[in-house]
Amino acid sequence: MSENLKLSIDDWKVKKEQRSRGRMKFTIKLSKEEAEAFKNWLDAVKPEGMDEDTIYKTIFFNGIEFLNKQLAGIAMQALEKQKQEELAKQQTPEQQ
Repeated sequence: MSENLKLSIDDWKVKKEQRSRGRMKFTIKLSKEEAEAFKNWLDAVKPEGMDEDTIYKTIFFNGIEFLNKQLAGIAMQALEKQKQEELAKQQTPEQQ
């Protein structure tokens, strides 16, 4: 049986805490339903023999990598748009 759970990150409580020696701690508080769904998902996808700390770190860093790729794509689109606008400005009225 497959259940769909709508996650609303707007409702999540995220706490960031600066620690000693330049470290940082994140805490994400999920509702009971979200926590249960996450645990079920984790049990289904976690490779055998991988500890929970490793899977949490993997999820976190894969999320950062995905976000970086999205930001790079947005930056490339903005640069391309800027380039096109500059080329349009350089054209004389006769060329347009």
